[in-house]
Amino acid sequence: MWELGNYDRIAELIAGMGRDLVTAADVRPGQRVLDVAAGTGNAAIAAARASARVTALDVTPQLLDVGRRVAGELPIEWVEGDATKLPYADGEFDVVLSAVGAMFAADQEATARELVRVCRPGGLVAMANWTPDGGVGRFFGLLARYQDGPPPGPSPTRWGDPEQVRALFGGLPVETEHRVVEYGFTGTPAELAALYRSAFPPVIATRAALDGDDARAAFDRDLVGLLTAENEGPPGGPGRWRFAWLLVRVRVR
Repeated sequence: MWELGNYDRIAELIAGMGRDLVTAADVRPGQRVLDVAAGTGNAAIAAARASARVTALDVTPQLLDVGRRVAGELPIEWVEGDATKLPYADGEFDVVLSAVGAMFAADQEATARELVRVCRPGGLVAMANWTPDGGVGRFFGLLARYQDGPPPGPSPTRWGDPEQVRALFGGLPVETEHRVVEYGFTGTPAELAALYRSAFPPVIATRAALDGDDARAAFDRDLVGLLTAENEGPPGGPGRWRFAWLLVRVRVR
């Protein structure tokens, strides 16, 4: 699915999350850092700018290609791989990051185990995850209403619930903190909806599966309605969207 559209255009709107995550993880020069489900590298690029030794891993090669272009001369290793089966030895990294990436892996328990496994004892796993009760949670709720059948597994926003994420990491010390990211977009709700329809893979996949023009028109109206309700900007613009996310820090034993 993540090969659809132009996810890099969406990733640009939340680039600040990657920088905030790297700061919260206290990434330092020379540390070995792995960015899991890196996408186009928001966290990986920020870590490389902090002079860490960075590897960015994602299952979608097209996103890695974009990340390489954006990173330019920054010394990042870009690797195609699955968050549920990381191709690294136990304890290979000082810091393991994921900025709204690993939360979308199909097997959540396996993903949590792998994030911890490749981090050295005393190291840190740090994640930025969308919350179930924030604007992005409501957005995914809208997508779910237009999808046939039961969801294939637990919601990705399980990673944004403090109690659920503690359960996923099974007894390790977990610190959580609620934060907010401001979207880098100031257009109208209709313009943001149009960007989602053209660029955001889950929206593209959901619309493509709908039966007929009437169903797609209804979805489009509901999407604009949701983005209108979430808009915190003044009447007449500019638009302002701020979405809640959960900072998760896990100290590995």
